[in-house]
Amino acid sequence: MNFWKKWLSIPLFVFTASAFFVARQGFASIDGDLDQLIATLPPGHIHSIKVIEAETGKVLFDRNSRFNLLPASTVKAITAISAYRALGEDYRYTTSLLSEKSVSEKRAKQRVYSGDLVLSFSGDPSLTRTDIGDLLESLNKEGIKVIQGDIWLDGSIYDGYPRAGGASWDDHNICFAAPVSAMILDRNCFFGWLEPAEKEGGRARMVYDEPEWLLSIDNQIETREPQANELNGCVQEVWPSSNHEYRLEGCIEPNTKPMRMAFSVRDPERAAARYVESFLKENNIRLKGRVLTGKPQGEFTRVIARHLSESVPDLLQPVLDESDNLYADSLLKTIGRSVNGERGSFFSGTEAVLAMLREEGVDLTRSRLVDGSGLSRYNLLSANDFTSVLQTGWKNWGEDAPWLADRENERRWLKTGYMSGVNNMVGYAFPEEQSPLIFAVLLNGLRPLQPATGEDIRAFHNDIRQFHRAFIDRLAYP
Repeated sequence: MNFWKKWLSIPLFVFTASAFFVARQGFASIDGDLDQLIATLPPGHIHSIKVIEAETGKVLFDRNSRFNLLPASTVKAITAISAYRALGEDYRYTTSLLSEKSVSEKRAKQRVYSGDLVLSFSGDPSLTRTDIGDLLESLNKEGIKVIQGDIWLDGSIYDGYPRAGGASWDDHNICFAAPVSAMILDRNCFFGWLEPAEKEGGRARMVYDEPEWLLSIDNQIETREPQANELNGCVQEVWPSSNHEYRLEGCIEPNTKPMRMAFSVRDPERAAARYVESFLKENNIRLKGRVLTGKPQGEFTRVIARHLSESVPDLLQPVLDESDNLYADSLLKTIGRSVNGERGSFFSGTEAVLAMLREEGVDLTRSRLVDGSGLSRYNLLSANDFTSVLQTGWKNWGEDAPWLADRENERRWLKTGYMSGVNNMVGYAFPEEQSPLIFAVLLNGLRPLQPATGEDIRAFHNDIRQFHRAFIDRLAYP
């Protein structure tokens, strides 16, 4: 009999811990209770699990805690603790419009500025095109209508690849895996609707939310019924394109509702340059030079306008509550630049994090950390690693840490992590009138029995979610 059918007569999310684990006292029976839960997990999986007391580090439960597994988005808990320690709660990203000389030195009648200007980017993951427009609007406010020079887009604060090694190539076009460069506008994503043609055999139509951004897809989608060999119906496939962000191939069935489409920007620098050019044109500011990417020669020390992001506690909210990969990886690169004085990169960021953790007595030399988001499949971490890192956060700030101070559930806080075959969680439990606990549950190799229907797959994942919920309840409601 299925474990949940055997033990539960009501949905897991509404049952109390006492209805599940009968006649227990405190943590006396924790080994037996949690082992019962683990025994319900599907064959073929592997787990790394640990529970400790937050204050003392006393180990309450340990099963394979030193096994290195894929952590997925639970890595963001490490990124958050590291960012709060390295950057401080007052840190803000700064994006600036700079000049070599005062814009007041323009020719009064001709409203001309002679010289180059620089848009200096900082990797702000919250930066929008509206924010850049506001910076450029300051030229209008100064009465400048002609720029005799170039506008440089300077993203040199970051270095290296915009994605970490080990990130799945087939995720690159999806918004949650958008490239992390110093130039980030609207999370480096754009959106639209794919509409079938009025007549079968016609080319489908792509309608963009913001066509003025000049981000487009080479749309080759045909409106037709699926062919006999297309057992899953019409599908759409995405490929790189030289003249567009991507090439979209496949089919869409006639008379279907428009499909929502979301794409990551393939070349953030090109996208930023196109937007600046379009803004200048729409606002009748004539640029006699070019929009260039790079770090210009000269000293651009005069600030025409500046945009500041929110502070670190607010920037951590999308990292932890929304599991935003772009925010997490940008913060990691910023840690590398801030701690080591180097240009921000995945390498400098992870090296800085590892060094800070060593100072706290946490040694990850037997593990592997390559990004701040968990998108990379090169990451390898254990339950022991996570409980150690989370304990450093507890020792430094306790419940004053912003992610704990603002938690929605007073009995628990957790960060989950999912990818194919992976379902993890790490966090804190706050049992009433007892010491807080730290837990890490890493589950890898999860796969339903094949062949599996859609209903089978949903039931399989629901059982894993129920396992996690029961595990947390056992800690939070002893």
